Amino acid sequence: AGLALVGIGAGIGYTLRSNRSEIAQLRGEVSTMRQLVALSLLQQQSASERLRGVSWAYRVEPSDSEVLTALLDAVNRDPNINVRLAAVDALHAFAANSLAGQRVLESLENQTAPIVQVAIIDLLVDLKEGKAGPELRKLQENASIDNGVRQRAQWALERLE
Repeated sequence: AGLALVGIGAGIGYTLRSNRSEIAQLRGEVSTMRQLVALSLLQQQSASERLRGVSWAYRVEPSDSEVLTALLDAVNRDPNINVRLAAVDALHAFAANSLAGQRVLESLENQTAPIVQVAIIDLLVDLKEGKAGPELRKLQENASIDNGVRQRAQWALERLE
């Protein structure tokens, strides 16, 4: 009877182990599917579809460099301001990626819309991007920049120092 119980226990253990590997494989496939959907939607012609792509970007792994690059491209190149704002917001999930802070800082100088500039400044503070100081000072001192942006740059400098 004892041997039968050991045999049954070993069989159950083997079944559970194979189920775990199947579950891990399914999780990997779902992660890949989320990445592909996000990347595909971010390349669509319609702004609403690109916004859906940004929302799918929240569902991918924060270490996914392809989605990070696609979001940064949306921030830098998308003609729709709402898509750019949503992409900046989605970049918060990539805070652990050291590349994110540097690339976001680079995109700040390309922005002309004050609301996007403020969103990027807030993101830089959240990312604790210490290298942002010179760029923020440049914004703060530029009289042609929107006054709200200049004030937010001053606020960010105080937070980062």
